[in-house]
Amino acid sequence: MQRVPDMLVNAAKRFGSATCVSNGQRLHSFAKTHERAGRLAAALLADGLLPGDRVAILAHNELEYTEIQVACQRAGLILVPMNYRLSQPELAYIIDDCGPRALIHGPGFAAMAHRLGVERTFHLGAEGTGASYDSVVAAALDTLGAEVLPAAAPCSILYTSGTTGRPKGAVLSNLALWARMNSSALEVRPRSGAVFLQCLPLFHIASNLGYAFTYCGAANVFVTQFDLERVIEHIERDRPSHILLVPTMINMLLNRPDIGDVDFSSVEMVLYGASSIAPGVLRRAMEVMGCEFLQLFGMTETSGCTVLRPADHDPVNHPEWLASAGTDAIGFETRVVDDADLEVAAGVVGEVVTRGPAVMTGYWNNDEATAEALRNGWMHTGDLGYRGDDGYVYITDRKKDMIISGGENVYPREVEDILYAHPAIIEAAVIGVPDERWGERVHAVVVLRDGQAVEAERLLAFVRERLAGYKVPRSVEFTDELPKNATGKILKKDLRAARSHGTASAQS
Repeated sequence: MQRVPDMLVNAAKRFGSATCVSNGQRLHSFAKTHERAGRLAAALLADGLLPGDRVAILAHNELEYTEIQVACQRAGLILVPMNYRLSQPELAYIIDDCGPRALIHGPGFAAMAHRLGVERTFHLGAEGTGASYDSVVAAALDTLGAEVLPAAAPCSILYTSGTTGRPKGAVLSNLALWARMNSSALEVRPRSGAVFLQCLPLFHIASNLGYAFTYCGAANVFVTQFDLERVIEHIERDRPSHILLVPTMINMLLNRPDIGDVDFSSVEMVLYGASSIAPGVLRRAMEVMGCEFLQLFGMTETSGCTVLRPADHDPVNHPEWLASAGTDAIGFETRVVDDADLEVAAGVVGEVVTRGPAVMTGYWNNDEATAEALRNGWMHTGDLGYRGDDGYVYITDRKKDMIISGGENVYPREVEDILYAHPAIIEAAVIGVPDERWGERVHAVVVLRDGQAVEAERLLAFVRERLAGYKVPRSVEFTDELPKNATGKILKKDLRAARSHGTASAQS
């Protein structure tokens, strides 16, 4: 039987007294996290859970997240991190789909945990529904310290964000998680003693990146819930060497009036991904933060399958690379294919597909979706893009977001990049809305910077000067806020649903 290492055993031996996880107020060393994970694993099995059973967690970025993941792996259980921003019906759907026998909840989620009605419930913190998590760990009569794990055994079910429909549970094996940690570690090269500021929610694949830092003996500092003031406080107090952000967070940071006063001197690298970033925004971030940048492109089912490395962030010699997703990540093979799954020539738009040991096993309880996504041995990402002559992958858009207007394909990201270049615009989303003449028309929904104003006609003229006529929005709409999921990704399905009968704030 093929086996892979436990992420904590070696780190606990080498860096036992060093900080493993912290939230800025409490911290656990590698030795303590390792020991608590073993006790939790033994306690869950003693309580009647069996290998293969699911354990759900509903919590903010709590200190115990890492030890819970490791405990489940050692006990042969499958951890199901849940998106705490979902409504009760959405969470109930996930509970019904994966059928967990235990639920661990964090502070503030006691009522929801009670309503979800899982067989066993444990609460982090002083109060909550069910048994006290800390009491269960402290009372454990045994400890489980497996140094190797069965590679093929499932260890996590990560539910997709559901930006285009019902969330699906991507099943990760121990091998897949180990491969993700290795790929990230080889790309980012975190050293022991590095400090990783985790700004994204841990139910997201961002947790996999954090585990790479754990594996290498670096500390994870968790931002409990994303808040710009809290992030700046962590930067100035905890002095992180690495920070994970998404483009919307970077944009928010850059648009603070006092951004020049923030001390970024400890930051060696900003890691970013989850959605596209306008090259102009990226260029300014590089200037303001004065450190290396590394982009990871991927999805829940794959993790980062292409990487735009620090050396690729070259606005002088290769400004075009700032609009790319980089080249294949270590451990991945990525292609661009047509509808027959045949690789297309450089410069031709097709679907991005990838394969490697880090890719999910399949979707939980969904053989049909699994077969479709993993057909011919490749994970079909649903992202459209092309590979340039230079070997770099350029993502044009999500396949489901592409607009077909008058028979022409319009890729929203291209239009959005132009809108972001306008000095009055802070956020933009481009969608297709029904149109009797064109089938779909290009519609822009934009958020203005504070104190800025621009007429719709002038904004459209700005775009028209820079893009072919058929790509220019036929209508534009101003709003105070764009709908986003917990990781900051704009929810275009919500925008489309609200405008399914068409809308026209301005026509051109």
